[in-house]
Amino acid sequence: MPAPELFPPALLARLAGYRLVSRQPARAAAGGSWRSRLKGGTVEFADYREYSPGDEPRRVDWKAYARLRRLYVKEYLDEREDRILFLIDTSASMDFGGAHHKGLFALKLAAGLGSCALSNQDSLAVFSPGGGRAPRLFPPARGLKALPRLQEFLANLNFGGQEDLATALKRARQQLPRLQGLYVFSDFLYPDGIEQLLREAAGAAMEVNLLQILAPEERETFGEGDWHYLDAETGERLEVTLTPAVLAAYRKRLEQYQAELKAACRRWGARYVTLDSSAPVSATLLQTLVREGVLQPRGY
Repeated sequence: MPAPELFPPALLARLAGYRLVSRQPARAAAGGSWRSRLKGGTVEFADYREYSPGDEPRRVDWKAYARLRRLYVKEYLDEREDRILFLIDTSASMDFGGAHHKGLFALKLAAGLGSCALSNQDSLAVFSPGGGRAPRLFPPARGLKALPRLQEFLANLNFGGQEDLATALKRARQQLPRLQGLYVFSDFLYPDGIEQLLREAAGAAMEVNLLQILAPEERETFGEGDWHYLDAETGERLEVTLTPAVLAAYRKRLEQYQAELKAACRRWGARYVTLDSSAPVSATLLQTLVREGVLQPRGY
């Protein structure tokens, strides 16, 4: 059966001209990628891919061009390859948002960012804690040939239960050595905060990107009146009367919590970006995440 498409092919083609950004100068100097690229000497040949604006002409395989009349670039790996991990929160709280479903938004973002990593020949793995079920792992892969498998993996993830992202990261690290870049897709709506997650990542010297995804209803809440709330993860029930004062207090507390997340990320040297699940995914990727420094055009 064909892999479910989380993204239209036209948008995936546009994303092939972008790459995930590493903030560490040493890696950028090595070729603008998460891993070291060929700068002379003998290294292992990895794959071919189509030429994109910004690629170095010396990487073009001119023999292939003479045969096929299309430009292809040779890709190489050395023995110091780093790995990128996408950690996706599939807890019950992500199964929310109706037409602006947070979980589906996260999966589409992961598919888009994953296509950038794969097209750039970065090594990408994806881990889902499972939310009370067995954890799911997409093993490290490179190259766009792995994109259909990535989309199928993401499309078949289910949401439910509770998750501890710090424990999930520790478990992922046991299976995936030499992790270098971490991207966490979550609403981060759990009582223990993110300090333990950041501490676990810092212990492995990983470069961390936290992408907080919230639905419009969580940013503004519903209208005034009497409401019954059910915690999707714990089953706890809450009856509350929403007045203008209560709604204002809620918005203030949300702003405080996001400020706390941002401050924690600053302390640990992580990047924090908050995203609205009602925004078009294409604009989120090509505008918001470019502006926030998560993505950049290749060749920069």
